[in-house]
Amino acid sequence: MGNEIFFRLVQHYQGSDVQEYIMQTYTHSQESFKRHHVSVWESSTRVELTLMILSITLWCFVIFLSTLGYIVARTRFKSSKRSHSSQLPVNKAPGVSIIRPLKGEDCNLFENLSSSFRQDYPKFEIIFSVANDDDPAIGVVQKLMKDFPNVDAKLIIGDRDVGVNPKINNMIRAYESVKYNIIWILDSNVYVDSGCLGRSVDKLCQPGVGLVHHLPFAIRPDTFGSELEMLFIDTIHAKMYLAINALGPDSCVVGKSNLYRKSDIESIGGLAQFGKYMAEDNLLAKALWQKGFKHTMTCDLAYQPLGSMSVTGYFLRRSRWTRIRKYTVTAATIVEPFIESLLCGLCASYGFNLLWHIHPLNFLAFHLSLWFWIDLKLFQTLSQKKDDVETLRGFIMAWVIREITALPLYIYSIFGTTVDWRDGTYRLKRDSTVVKISSSHLQHQASGSNSSPLSSSDNQRSYFFQQFIMSILTSFLLVINFFIDILFSSQRNGNPVENIEEDLKHSERENTRISNMTRLRSMREADRVSIT
Repeated sequence: MGNEIFFRLVQHYQGSDVQEYIMQTYTHSQESFKRHHVSVWESSTRVELTLMILSITLWCFVIFLSTLGYIVARTRFKSSKRSHSSQLPVNKAPGVSIIRPLKGEDCNLFENLSSSFRQDYPKFEIIFSVANDDDPAIGVVQKLMKDFPNVDAKLIIGDRDVGVNPKINNMIRAYESVKYNIIWILDSNVYVDSGCLGRSVDKLCQPGVGLVHHLPFAIRPDTFGSELEMLFIDTIHAKMYLAINALGPDSCVVGKSNLYRKSDIESIGGLAQFGKYMAEDNLLAKALWQKGFKHTMTCDLAYQPLGSMSVTGYFLRRSRWTRIRKYTVTAATIVEPFIESLLCGLCASYGFNLLWHIHPLNFLAFHLSLWFWIDLKLFQTLSQKKDDVETLRGFIMAWVIREITALPLYIYSIFGTTVDWRDGTYRLKRDSTVVKISSSHLQHQASGSNSSPLSSSDNQRSYFFQQFIMSILTSFLLVINFFIDILFSSQRNGNPVENIEEDLKHSERENTRISNMTRLRSMREADRVSIT
């Protein structure tokens, strides 16, 4: 009845401007009535919705961890106070045995080792352990012992085979000869501030604490490979390390600088028990964690001067530890590529495009900018300095290369089962133990029975580059395919969903206009017949 009245009204004003206005108003109202906005929850499949929720949740969680790591760095490392333990008299201070395992002359070795002699603490000893009597580190130790005659220090030469881990074999005699229950295992390639020991003892004496560790912080890169290593240690590793330890869901420890009680280590089987593993620091800490001992950190950094490292050396080092983590912390290794900037950003771009129709390229640009800002501010906070233009330019270059190569390096690493460490090559087993591969087997495996150790090493590097280049190509093909899919499906405004809706709207307008004109003609014919 309403439509009949409407069309009679249109007929009455036929040929006038009023008729045109009525028709436009009617058409607009019909379009508004028919048009129904379909939400993503109605238009997407269950699989698409699941992927959308997972990708957005992943991005929010990773950004939360990154931000938390930065906040922890801002609050924890801005100042350091003198410890209570360092002000105690000798007869009341807990004694500490510092164990420094040595092999070769690491970068900045003299300054690294001298930091142990300069600790502001009333009661400690230093035990240096070296496997061979011709090691060049012996001369450095002897000079330091002459320079600091009042410090209780000794050198133990010769290792004992308790497993395949050369570090455990090297320091097992030092471990068994300590005077005090508190043990500080400090790697030879790091140094710490003079107040570090006192603050660490304060933490270790808190109830329930069984391990005190310090954040590794890389400094003094002399080559581009060292800069890549520095960017890894001081950005993605640092923020995740700080965030995970702040939340405390599980053990997360790197063995550069750790304090334990010998009695606690003995309660989990002793140090020799971990000689069959490559990542003895992580597994020892995990065993203490499972025993009920808490882990904590101080406001100190374990500074690691990098010196000269080739780009190949950086890739091989990162590959080694990825392969080791594959069996020691499997769950974390599986999600590792998704907490890197590119893959995390690509996943989130898909999710937010589906949810809010944000163009994936726009969101990816925002994501990378935010990621870079957090990394830069974290680095500046930990280094306690503002970078000049030249340093910032180097930071940006190294950051871009490291982020781009992270995924292909992971792909290369995850499928391998052998690692090189010091002078040996080891095969990883699923139970986290390792088996040393004999040199003859290595040579045969690398290039045949007539190969020499030098050619075996060359073949290994050649094999690494072949596999790594394939991994890079694979990763870039995946990324290119992602972008091509976006660009081809996107129109001028960059949003395929909105473009489809515009096409549908235009089609509806045309159909409505044709339908209205047809009805109007029919009404006119009917009126003529009735009048006749």
